Amino acid sequence: PEALNLAFALTGFAGRLVIGSWYGTNSEFGFDYLRDNMAMRWEDRVQRGHHYAIIDEVDNVLIDEARTPLIISGPAQEAAEWYVRMAQIVRRLKPGEDVEINERDRTVTLTEIGEAKVEDALGMPLRDPERPEDLTPEQEQIWGYLEQALRAQFLFKKNKDYIVQGGKVIIVDEFTGRLMPGRRWSDGLHQAVEAKEGVRVQPENITYATITIQNYFRMYEKLAGMTGTAATEAEEFHKIYNLDVMVIPTNLEYLAARPDTDLIALEATDEEGYRYTYYADKNDPEKKPLYWKRKDYPDVIYRTEEAKFRAIAWEILRFHVQGRPILVGTTSVEKSERLSRRLNAENLRRLALIMLLRDAFLRQGDREEGRQYPELEPLYRPLDKLSMGELRNYARQWGISANPEKEDNLERLRDLLLPTPTEQSRWEEVKPRLIQALRAGISHHVLNARKHAEESQIIAGAGAFGAVTIATNMAGRGVDIKLGGELAEEVLTAVNRVLKRAGYADPYDMRLEERYQALKELASEQYGIYEAEVRHFLQYMDDMRRVREVGGLHVIGSERHESRRIDNQLRGRAARQGDPGSSRFFLSLEDELVRLFGGQTLENVMARLQVDELTPLEHGLVNRLIEQAQTRVEGANFDMRKHLLEYDDVLNQQRAKIYAQRDRVFLKDDLTEDVNALLEEEIRQRVAEVVAEPEGAWRLLAYLEQIQPTLSAGPRLYPSYTMYLLLEEIPPEARQDEARLRQALLDVARRAMEAEHGHLRTWTENLIATLDEHLDNLLREREEALDTFLEGLSLSESFPRREEVQQELQSILQIPVALKPAEWQALQEDPWSIKEDLLAELEAYGVERNLKRALTTLQRISGTELAPAGTLLRRMEEEDLTWGEVVLQTLDTVLARRAERLFGPAGSIPADLDLELKHLLRERPPLSATPATDAEILVLLGRLQEGRQTTFDRKTHRAIKVATTRLRYLYLAATLLDVQDAEAVAEEVLEHLQEAQTFRQEALGAEEWARLKEVPSRLLPPKTQRGLRQALGDDTLQAHWDTPLGVFPEPLHQPLVQELGRQVLTEIYRALLLHSITNAWVEFLTRMEALRVSIGLEAYAQRDPLVQYKAKAFEEYERLIREIRAGVVNHLFTYRPAGVQIQAPGRGETASEATQTEEPAPASEGSSAPAPTTASSGGKKKRRRRRRKKK
Repeated sequence: PEALNLAFALTGFAGRLVIGSWYGTNSEFGFDYLRDNMAMRWEDRVQRGHHYAIIDEVDNVLIDEARTPLIISGPAQEAAEWYVRMAQIVRRLKPGEDVEINERDRTVTLTEIGEAKVEDALGMPLRDPERPEDLTPEQEQIWGYLEQALRAQFLFKKNKDYIVQGGKVIIVDEFTGRLMPGRRWSDGLHQAVEAKEGVRVQPENITYATITIQNYFRMYEKLAGMTGTAATEAEEFHKIYNLDVMVIPTNLEYLAARPDTDLIALEATDEEGYRYTYYADKNDPEKKPLYWKRKDYPDVIYRTEEAKFRAIAWEILRFHVQGRPILVGTTSVEKSERLSRRLNAENLRRLALIMLLRDAFLRQGDREEGRQYPELEPLYRPLDKLSMGELRNYARQWGISANPEKEDNLERLRDLLLPTPTEQSRWEEVKPRLIQALRAGISHHVLNARKHAEESQIIAGAGAFGAVTIATNMAGRGVDIKLGGELAEEVLTAVNRVLKRAGYADPYDMRLEERYQALKELASEQYGIYEAEVRHFLQYMDDMRRVREVGGLHVIGSERHESRRIDNQLRGRAARQGDPGSSRFFLSLEDELVRLFGGQTLENVMARLQVDELTPLEHGLVNRLIEQAQTRVEGANFDMRKHLLEYDDVLNQQRAKIYAQRDRVFLKDDLTEDVNALLEEEIRQRVAEVVAEPEGAWRLLAYLEQIQPTLSAGPRLYPSYTMYLLLEEIPPEARQDEARLRQALLDVARRAMEAEHGHLRTWTENLIATLDEHLDNLLREREEALDTFLEGLSLSESFPRREEVQQELQSILQIPVALKPAEWQALQEDPWSIKEDLLAELEAYGVERNLKRALTTLQRISGTELAPAGTLLRRMEEEDLTWGEVVLQTLDTVLARRAERLFGPAGSIPADLDLELKHLLRERPPLSATPATDAEILVLLGRLQEGRQTTFDRKTHRAIKVATTRLRYLYLAATLLDVQDAEAVAEEVLEHLQEAQTFRQEALGAEEWARLKEVPSRLLPPKTQRGLRQALGDDTLQAHWDTPLGVFPEPLHQPLVQELGRQVLTEIYRALLLHSITNAWVEFLTRMEALRVSIGLEAYAQRDPLVQYKAKAFEEYERLIREIRAGVVNHLFTYRPAGVQIQAPGRGETASEATQTEEPAPASEGSSAPAPTTASSGGKKKRRRRRRKKK
């Protein structure tokens, strides 16, 4: 566990769990497992495997907490500025016009007007007009921020759904109205509300790893455990964990069952008629009890909860005044505090007076106990509803004093409170404590979640003489309450020292009773400086004896739990290790368990028998009924857990596969084959997709340009695939002559511009057609809705108000509508008279919106400033043109100006090319002697692609130069690529990318060789040594064991560089794979969590949610695999995490101080340092193209 890892770090040990057995909490072991599978280095992992686990309180861990998810979460990427920006934008939107709000379904959606306004505010389109259903990842992210901002602005109200307090947004519970600090809405909604209210936007949390305790322990090959309450869950242990439950007798039962024992188990009946078991010495003729089994009284059930609480308070008073410690178990914090109030002096006096009044009433007429009498019904109202004035009136009426402390009342309370002769024999001892309780209440402790910090202190005193503890389930499992209270360790130490000084050989092994008797024999002078501690010990032992004499700890259950195990755990706090003790559960017909399972039957029985409200029903039937109810609930809960486990198994299997892949990434020495397999699968899939698309060629090239740009290693360059296609457009003869080279480069640049212009023109025509079609459909749909509305107006007897008509028209047409007086008058006379005007307004608005969207999109794609929409609208009217024609004419004008600016008489590209050629030829031999290399041509093409533009800096208020892209080679390269033969394209692309990997490997190897050239091979890490043995041969490496790498013989240089490069590249692949798996797994968990929440809705469609969940989870898993593959391939040629290199020993280290080598080897004589071998400057060899379009 983590605490041990800290200890390892402080003491210098390794962090892995390498010893045989480990102790820890179940949750910490689970978190260690999750952290292990988030680690980015194998040495950071701490768990070895999952072989054998022994679990204490196994039923609590594997059943009660089985569904508890262990979650490691953290903040998502910072996006506070987007939440704030969206909050500012949606604040300007108008309900009805810009957004449609459905309060009943709690939904809010943008209208087309609102979408256009948001696009104007953002300065970017929210969707691609060409493919509105296909959103880019950036657009999906922006839509997520926008939708949450809309919900926050229009659906969630301040001081109703939330409040702002102390600079934080706090949720208000819609059912209770209580504040819920610490709770946050998910999916970015809470951040959107924070942005709306102008408070600091807290980052949202996402799940990095999760597993349930159940699934964690199911990974162990063998499981075992122990508990005192597993028998009732034997079926679940067997079916879920394949564990059999074996009941082991208690220590006393085992001793009594042995043939050579002196103990004998006997049964007896107490003074109230209850049977109990105790253990005595079989040689004792009187058979005095030595040890006891717990006395479990039958459950008692009352008609009302008020009567039950009175009975519990009366039971507490009865045993408290006798000195018995009492533990009261409740099911909630609220009930524990409610019961606590019953023990104050005022409520105890009222209860005592009511019991006296009831007794007096029954004695006056010699009435039968337990029968229902109308005269007593007013006394059965809640205690806080009864005033002392009312009770005094009843006291006068029935001839008793209203003061419970009067002597005659105390005599009657003795008979009522102490029903047995043994109890009454202690009256003189009990009486003062009873009077004290009536005057000051019963001193007690309440142990619940609000007093968690005081738990140990409260439990330590719970067994003291007369102690009363009211607790929730916190005082159940694992709590050891000692009779007489807890004895401090320092007191016991002092007693041992006194006895040791008195001559006792080994007081540390003496039992408490033996120590007590030994101290009694000592004179007080022998206590010395420990007199106070010895006196405390003697008093403690006297109190323990007194507690045993009065019956030990008494446990009261205020309600039955759904599970019998929880009740048995509460009972088990009493009569531990042979001490006396007892337990009783108090129930009412209003308890949830009784009410749901058989409560109505008991209610009918008690009503038919006219049972008094304060008279309990105590019968074996009650116990059997409650046990049957608990069995049914346990069975239902088991079925529910088993059903949920089927859901968990899906994610569990996927988790196991992903984590196994992570382990494989850690342990495999060479990951080249795995990465190549991912690369091949991704490329073949991409190529197959683009073959079916009309513009698939340039899309493929854009993707390849993204994953593998032109690579550089010093003076060497390796082209991207796009640039590789363009290199072949420069003929060999042009590389040997400056004029020809200039003309060839200009031709490539001009053709690139023309191809780009052609693409923009085609794309704009398609965009116009798509938007026109969308507008036609829109007009048709809105016209039908308008006809329905106008027909309704014409048939209506009463005409709506003007505001209502305008609002309805605005809702139907989704445009701003303001009826002029003349239009309103015409509408009242004939609703159909304004139809054409409204449709004309709608069409004009749609045309303007299409024009704006087209211009915004074109401006973003072309990077050229276009004319404002208003100017083009006026031109449409003046020249009688359609909006599409205006857009195309504007585009043609812009493209013509661009061509003139780039290639005209004063064009920037020819001028820049002349400068670059002049600079190139100044620093190299003539082209006729040494033709231009691929690397030089790549540099020239890159310089032609980039331009400089003067712009205005708003911060400095100065003109500045910024880099711009003036040419895009993709569209020209796409015309050179024949995508009809997908297999041939895929093969050539893969060959190109594999050579890029080789180029990168050699570059990394040369870099590592230069860094390690002074390090002898014996000081290299073992993994590096193993690789060099395979690459150079074992004998060769041993011959150069002490030789620095930089002075290896020249023939060994190339394989040395390649091996070093392979090792570094493998570590880069390892880090990249782990990074991609981790990121994709986090996204996968988020989607699976959302799927788990929503899958229940499948039942409404008459589909099995579990079947649908498995199907969709499989789809999500396939998506996860695709995302991992794409994440690896997308960064394959550019990823280089910091610190990925071969570790070398520090300066001044010796061989023993450096990394441990595999084995010693003889040194060899060094040689002169060779220059590192490099790849060809051209970057790759020429090869015949298999699939080029014919010119």
